[in-house]
Amino acid sequence: MISKAISNIFQKNKAIKILFYLALLVIETFIELLDYLIPKDDRIIIFGSNCGEYSSGSPKALYKYLRNKASDYILYYYLPFKKEKGFFAQIRYFIKFIPIFFRAKILISSHPPSDFFPFISWSVKKIFINTWHGIPMKRMFFTDKHISKIELIRIINLNRRTSAFIVSSRLEGLLIRLCFRIDPAKIFCTGHPRNDILLRKHNVHLLPILLPKLPTYQKVILYCPTYRRNKQVRFFPFDDFDLSHFEKFLEDNKMIVLLRRHPYSKEVINLSSTRIVPFDFDTCNDVNDILPEVDILITDYSSIYFDYLLLDRPCIFIPYDLNDYEKDVGFLFDYHTITAGPKVSTYKDLITTIKECMELKDPYSDMRSKLKMIFHECQKENSSEQVFILMNDLLRRGRK
Repeated sequence: MISKAISNIFQKNKAIKILFYLALLVIETFIELLDYLIPKDDRIIIFGSNCGEYSSGSPKALYKYLRNKASDYILYYYLPFKKEKGFFAQIRYFIKFIPIFFRAKILISSHPPSDFFPFISWSVKKIFINTWHGIPMKRMFFTDKHISKIELIRIINLNRRTSAFIVSSRLEGLLIRLCFRIDPAKIFCTGHPRNDILLRKHNVHLLPILLPKLPTYQKVILYCPTYRRNKQVRFFPFDDFDLSHFEKFLEDNKMIVLLRRHPYSKEVINLSSTRIVPFDFDTCNDVNDILPEVDILITDYSSIYFDYLLLDRPCIFIPYDLNDYEKDVGFLFDYHTITAGPKVSTYKDLITTIKECMELKDPYSDMRSKLKMIFHECQKENSSEQVFILMNDLLRRGRK
């Protein structure tokens, strides 16, 4: 979020940071007042995701759904920071968007309020739907012991301007209440639109389109560890890791491994080969688009695991720094209780586990099924429709 980036910039000078936040508060108050005074057009909806860089997640799924189903609405996807845009192009984009933003009645976002920067505030006249971007496994905001008070104040202000927060189960609703301290009346169990694609019959294969030079393959492994707050991520963090052996193993078994860094991670990946392929946001903005093509997921503490449960396929965990991560970030659950899959700590174990997955030896299937029922009790393949119904209901309430 914006405040986290600001905190990193000014962490060595507390006085400057406080002054900056005071100035930011004045700007937010001005934007909110102006937004309150300008009449709204109920037909205008603005979507935002990934801090204005990419379209992804539930906002993207909702945008596609409404574009095909709701011709009465005027839809905008706010993407000023796409990589091809230079500085002056971004400034022109902001200026052109000013009347659109203030006239819009509805905002839908996965990373608020950063998705609409520099429009970092809005009035309660708008309907704001927070889709968020993952079912939380890790502690955040009010459950994060390292969070700053300024960040928490900003979360409270965001909650005040939130009309609806989308979740996939009662348990997720409870987690969101703990992390955000949001009014439970604003939490709606519609399921996540980003996951609709995981429950439909999938006939489109995107990987050969996104990566046209892939070798012939039969199985796909997606390896996506989560972000470390103060450290770099280590891919294949095994003392006995043998890259040449692994490449031959993948070749012999006609497998490919997609390496996906967290968008906040900056480490350089030096493991690429014909069958070990970098697969970052520049290649694929929305990982859920290709999850139906993934046969095995490898992760550590990433919330992508919860979405992947919907496919009922094997997941391998590499929690190589579990104790340190628990101390630095922490979890909302007991880690081993909610992770339905083997934990590997050596390269030998990894190869053995992948072979077992290929041979359909899957002792975690029942555990995955139970966890799927808990974390996705509201998830159907028409969550986009459910959010659309909710949006119209919120509009009707506002007109009364």
